[in-house]
Amino acid sequence: MLRGFTDTSGVEWRVWEVFPTAAGQTLVKSSHTSLMETPFANGWLCFESPAEKRRLAPIPEGWEYRDLTALEDLCREAAPVRAKTRFA
Repeated sequence: MLRGFTDTSGVEWRVWEVFPTAAGQTLVKSSHTSLMETPFANGWLCFESPAEKRRLAPIPEGWEYRDLTALEDLCREAAPVRAKTRFA
């Protein structure tokens, strides 16, 4: 499910569930820690605005039906995702 909302400061957000797959494992923080060994192992909510992206794990039960105030609260709890470095 994909939902959109505008927070109280006027920023437009999209939010959806993400589930990792064995084929799509990526390394996080260190070369010895796989995604499957983190709180994100069972999935997360991705919050995306034009300026930033955030992740929240574990996925809160019933997030799809929460009101806009509750979605904004979840977005505030979510951790910012660092932008990927592009190589020339």
